[in-house]
Amino acid sequence: MNKSLAQLRYENENFAVPDPPRIEKVARFVRNYYGCCRGLRVLECGVARGGLADVLAREGAHCYGVDMYVRNVPGVHCVRADLNSGLPRFDGPFDVVFAGELIEHLYDDARFINEVKNNLKPNGLFVITTPNLVFIVDRLRMMFGKMPMGAYRPYHYHIYTVPILVRLFGDTGFKVLKVSSNHILFSRRRHPAGIVFEWLGDLFPTLGFSLIVFATPKVSVPAAQELLIPAEPQASASAPAIQEAVPPAAPEAPIPVTQESQTI
Repeated sequence: MNKSLAQLRYENENFAVPDPPRIEKVARFVRNYYGCCRGLRVLECGVARGGLADVLAREGAHCYGVDMYVRNVPGVHCVRADLNSGLPRFDGPFDVVFAGELIEHLYDDARFINEVKNNLKPNGLFVITTPNLVFIVDRLRMMFGKMPMGAYRPYHYHIYTVPILVRLFGDTGFKVLKVSSNHILFSRRRHPAGIVFEWLGDLFPTLGFSLIVFATPKVSVPAAQELLIPAEPQASASAPAIQEAVPPAAPEAPIPVTQESQTI
């Protein structure tokens, strides 16, 4: 049965996160990182009901969202834009930028990360989640010649593992604080016992289904020197320069000329 345009529009506007435990892990880290979410400026790239912006808006954060579709999320100021064309302009930097299951859809992932860095406060937090190429189930599938079911999709332009992400973040000026994953085998979305596999996803992220990377911008060397080394006081232009008195040099003793030195 074909859906009407009105039904498709409603589903797009009210799209909900399919795996809430992944968002719970991200929200918990943000709370621990800042202590309190009230007043934080949060940007979510790829907006959905139940996403990070939706969760933190209820805790007093000022939340914004960017998505190529119109989204209806109460408390979140959504901007419609294609992130392959760049981040829209905002009125100031953010404390938190979150991109959930998005970076693998972008043509130029490094460009996107650099744009995020330019829109993030110096101690801000950048979090992404993305499918893991070597998810434990996909390792078994590939052993039998089957394609991985998580990372490989026709609309995925990049595939990632933990080392690839750590190198990508380092090359674009970020320091990785932590790498986790949503679960090892399945989450509470499928069965309450999934809480065990969610916990294992924190311990063994390289085996998890979706990788979760928490990062912050690196401190540049000049900025670090300004923080640690006080500037030397400069002499006033009107004050006369004080020259230290230098005693005259003692005359050098004559070098005695010996008979040997006169011999040619």
